[in-house]
Amino acid sequence: MNLGLVLDPSALLVHVRLERLSVGELIGEVADNGDVTGIPALAVLEVLPQLAGTDRERLERLIAGTGQTTAVLPLAADDLLEVDRVTMLLRCDLGTAQAVVTANRYGALLATTHPGAVGIGVVIHEDDVCELS
Repeated sequence: MNLGLVLDPSALLVHVRLERLSVGELIGEVADNGDVTGIPALAVLEVLPQLAGTDRERLERLIAGTGQTTAVLPLAADDLLEVDRVTMLLRCDLGTAQAVVTANRYGALLATTHPGAVGIGVVIHEDDVCELS
């Protein structure tokens, strides 16, 4: 699996709520390049309580693993301390921290609707962040 994109909780939320079609287009572009879009497990847990009805069903289908374009990314034991460090440094939620750590680890692009919350210039390079409009 070649990881080309990681969705933070904000990108995941707007995608499953169909608020920003640009997320789906970005996932499609990544797939066209033969890469996979990663969805951090902690991002899923951050988003789930905010969803109901068809939005929740959409997320459940997305994480079911039936597609070839996305994959749920487990929290690896090697990343536990780094996720905690990033959480404390940025004062962000665990899902955002795992997304940042994973994007950095794999050299993947990080998709977000809140670029100010992902530590640009602190823990991730500006060129590695895709702000969703």
